[in-house]
Amino acid sequence: MRSCIVALGLLTLFGSSRAEAAGNAVAIIWKGSKTQADAEAQKESWGDLGTVLGKTGLTLEDGYPKLVQSKTVPGLKPGFWVWLMGVCAADKAPPIVKHIKLLSPETYAREVKVPAKKQSCPQHEGAALEAREESLKLPSGETLRVFTREEREDSKEHEGQWDSSSRTRYHFVLFDKGGEVLGSADAVGEEDVNKNTGDGPTVYSCDFTSLEASKEGSFVLARMCGAGAGECGALMSADEVVTVKVSGTTVSASDPKRQNAQYADCD
Repeated sequence: MRSCIVALGLLTLFGSSRAEAAGNAVAIIWKGSKTQADAEAQKESWGDLGTVLGKTGLTLEDGYPKLVQSKTVPGLKPGFWVWLMGVCAADKAPPIVKHIKLLSPETYAREVKVPAKKQSCPQHEGAALEAREESLKLPSGETLRVFTREEREDSKEHEGQWDSSSRTRYHFVLFDKGGEVLGSADAVGEEDVNKNTGDGPTVYSCDFTSLEASKEGSFVLARMCGAGAGECGALMSADEVVTVKVSGTTVSASDPKRQNAQYADCD
């Protein structure tokens, strides 16, 4: 319900009813400036943001973001150079803009007059990106924030083998004082796997247990995992801990550290 309300609000903001009636569209703009030189300098901060957008399921068309003069896009106020991330049909823009603004709050949308054949809307795959309340303020002024996204693989069957899985991926994104993305890392939290490899079913799940900031200035993600069945000596359950650290502008997630392991009994 909440996402629907947000989407409706964005549609109202963009004037989508008028846009659709007139066959108009929505331009998504990352940044802009009055001079070409100043706008070109802004591109230096795109790389890390573009990487995180890709990891979270959003892909821009080739050549974007594209630096253009605002007067060349009917509907934009002339006199500026802007980084255009794409142009979408009015009904497709809200969830895409919402996704981008979670990672780049400066991003904005404007109603424009661009025919459908000339539109270049970013593509979004999978579930929506969600922001969590946890954040870690670093002494140097940067902030490490946490986002999640649901991932699911549809059931497959081939020659008697089948599998299905779902997981919640946690994205740890480092922002500088001005809100620019500096780096990121990710780790899997909740997970549910059900598959048959030909040697019998393999079923296991992991439940999220905690996400806490440590005294050393890092995040510690913990989960509890268990298998549905296992042969003699097989790992049946364990707690797994991933530590996310920041070094300069680099964010890293450790390999899962296993604790409290339990193994199947042997008769």
